[in-house]
Amino acid sequence: MFYLDLYPDDPPGYHALSTSAEWTAWLISAVPAGIDGEVRRRLVSNLKHILVGLEMKAGLIVPHGERVSGKSVLFEPYCQIMTFEFSVGMFSVCEGLGSIHHLAGIGDDGSTGARVNPNDWIAALTREFDGTGAAHLEVNVRRVKEVRDKIHQDRLGARANIDWHDFGYAEAFIPSRDALQPLLRKHLDAVPDRTNLLLR
Repeated sequence: MFYLDLYPDDPPGYHALSTSAEWTAWLISAVPAGIDGEVRRRLVSNLKHILVGLEMKAGLIVPHGERVSGKSVLFEPYCQIMTFEFSVGMFSVCEGLGSIHHLAGIGDDGSTGARVNPNDWIAALTREFDGTGAAHLEVNVRRVKEVRDKIHQDRLGARANIDWHDFGYAEAFIPSRDALQPLLRKHLDAVPDRTNLLLR
């Protein structure tokens, strides 16, 4: 990725520095005990690849959003779609971890394949990773879900035009990145040493 190489030191760290394998330890720590082994394996396998993808997107979105070179880095519609994709990836991370914590809380090991209602997994995620509410996890996750749902094209005759400003840096990327912080900090010792997803 050209723009990732363009900013090696300013700001530092905005490359996908980790590998998917390096996310395994954090994901294993984040999944509750008592979950079926195959369910755990699949969840870890899916989410570790999503997390590395998020790093690559952050490596382009942040230099563009912060204008580190004094000018835009990306063609604006491309940045908006990339920010939307970052939100979709974050939604998957939150949905996966929230769902597995909800199931564990009701004594289900996940092997039944039960579908979890969004309000239930958001509540479980918030209890586990932001019990005091200090990190505003629920608000940020609900914003991530709003962004993720906004581009659905299944009811064209019943929806207004998309306001592409809703996919901007402050409106979409920052809440998504902020939602990730309490998740990473819960098991900070297992987070890869090199990642641009954790705000130091």
